[in-house]
Amino acid sequence: MIGQLISINSGKYEIKCNEFFFIVNAAGKLRNINVKPLVGDIVEFTPNKFLTKVYKRKNFLKRPKVSNVDQAIIVSSLIEPKYSSILTNKILAIIEHNNILPIIVFTKKDKIIKSYLKEYQKQGYKVFEISNKTKEGIKNLSKVFKNKISVFIGQTGVGKSSTINSLFGFNLKTNKISKSLKRGKHTTRIIKIYDLINGQVIDTPGFSSFENDLTKFELARSYKNFEENSIKCQFNRNCLHNKEINCQIKKMVKNNKISKKRYSDYLKLLLEAK
Repeated sequence: MIGQLISINSGKYEIKCNEFFFIVNAAGKLRNINVKPLVGDIVEFTPNKFLTKVYKRKNFLKRPKVSNVDQAIIVSSLIEPKYSSILTNKILAIIEHNNILPIIVFTKKDKIIKSYLKEYQKQGYKVFEISNKTKEGIKNLSKVFKNKISVFIGQTGVGKSSTINSLFGFNLKTNKISKSLKRGKHTTRIIKIYDLINGQVIDTPGFSSFENDLTKFELARSYKNFEENSIKCQFNRNCLHNKEINCQIKKMVKNNKISKKRYSDYLKLLLEAK
């Protein structure tokens, strides 16, 4: 039988097939060939026994460990925890490198101190500001999920589960920000796909840190506007947009066609890259 792997919990694989759900184990041969199933995989299995095959993925992420997604909903709060441009740009680099459409969502609009909406809109992104408390912006955001598999990604405490609850009427467990640490508590424990009327969403555990696993050359072409304009660099595919002469990306930064803040974050990420 063939189905979609919708959750992994304590070595058990939950698979959906033709509106039915099955719990199976991974066959030993998968371990022997070093195949690790991911939530979102299309798989072959024997009912109530073993997962035997993982079909070719159109994309995948190492963190969160998901595959075959159409878009990533990158959730960031405007306050508590404080917005971090370098964290957002790091996540965007990894998402875009894997050919996944990024959609940026800023939560806690009711507590807004500063807006970053236009900054990212100017760079070509879909951006939303919402409040799960007042429900402002929820209706507009709800329109992006039709016929899509969407994964929610964000730092602990930014409101991923609260946003899913607001959007779809779910009742996912949430926790308030830790007053002493000013950060959220981990509430989502496993990665799981939820069915919508017209699509699917994947809730994922929050994180306190997010590793950049891209090489320097992958990072240099990760952002869509970097990739599209790198061909105009003198050193073309080998340009890191750092110390090279006649670099198109640096010219665009100078002419305010690429955000100076993004470029500054990019240089910091370049130092981290392999």
